Amino acid sequence: MSLDNAPTLAILRESMAFHSQRHDLLTRNIANSNTPGYTPQDISRAEFHRALQAELRGSASGSVTSRQYEAHDAPDSETTINGNSVVIEEQLVRAQENRLQYEAALSLYQKSLGLMRMAARPVGR
Repeated sequence: MSLDNAPTLAILRESMAFHSQRHDLLTRNIANSNTPGYTPQDISRAEFHRALQAELRGSASGSVTSRQYEAHDAPDSETTINGNSVVIEEQLVRAQENRLQYEAALSLYQKSLGLMRMAARPVGR
């Protein structure tokens, strides 16, 4: 097994893919904050957890797949008179939390890969 196919790295890659796709949705929500009738979208955390479970089951076979998560309507706490239900502050908070989670997964990925490379080096170098 190559270092890139380690189960830990596969799970962290899946986490980064989820947060990257979620970032795209959140920024689209913010960009459409003045679009009449627009309803913000999000990705279900339950779907992400199911994907992680599948990744854990599939890690024994070494299969790593890139998933596309399904977006669903997730209206914010208020709806304007024109039917838009984006609250910028709520979307910004979600985007910030999502960014922090992505950065944590990225940092863990980099550290894990570095540790595995260090452990794989021949002794005496």
